[in-house]
Amino acid sequence: MQAGMTLNELAARSGVSRAMIGRVERAQSSATASLLNKLCAALDVSLSGVVALADKPPERLVRLADQPQWRDPESGYRRRHASPTDAASGIEIIVVDLPAGARVPYSPWGRTAFTQQLLMLQGAISVHIDAKTLRLREGDCLDFDVMRAVTFENESRQDARYVIVIRRGTAQGKA
Repeated sequence: MQAGMTLNELAARSGVSRAMIGRVERAQSSATASLLNKLCAALDVSLSGVVALADKPPERLVRLADQPQWRDPESGYRRRHASPTDAASGIEIIVVDLPAGARVPYSPWGRTAFTQQLLMLQGAISVHIDAKTLRLREGDCLDFDVMRAVTFENESRQDARYVIVIRRGTAQGKA
C-alpha cells in the first residue's frame, strides 16, 4: 500500500473488511460515500483528493467540464469537486446534489481534523451531528468539523443542492 500500511492494517484502521477493500480495488463493487469516508479517514486523505486523482501540476482554473464528479451508487448523492486540485489556498469547494429522501452518514474522522462550511443553495436538508439535528434551508450556512459523526439527510420531496467549503487544519469541535 502506498500509505505504508498493509491491507490488514487498513482494514483494521478503517473498519472495512479486506474482502470489500479488494472488491472496490478491482472495481467489482461500487464504493458508497460511507465506505469511502472510512477508507479516506484511515489513510488520512480527503475524499476530494481521491475523487480528483490527478497527477498533473496544480491549476488555478478548472472548467466545469473538467471538474471531477462522483455519484454514490447507494443513495444517488452526487459530489463535484469544483476547486482546482491542490489549490494554493488550501481550500476545497465541493458542490453536492442530495436527492429527495437520501441519507448519507459519515463516521467521525478522528485523524487530521478539518473544518467545513455548508452553504445551502437550493432545497432543505437536516444535518445530524452526533445527537443534535440542524435543519438547513436555502441561504443557511453551517460551520462544523468532522470530529463527530455527521449525517446529511434530505427528508423532503425535492432534491437539495449545497456547497461545502473545506479548510484544512485543526478542528475546534464546533457544532
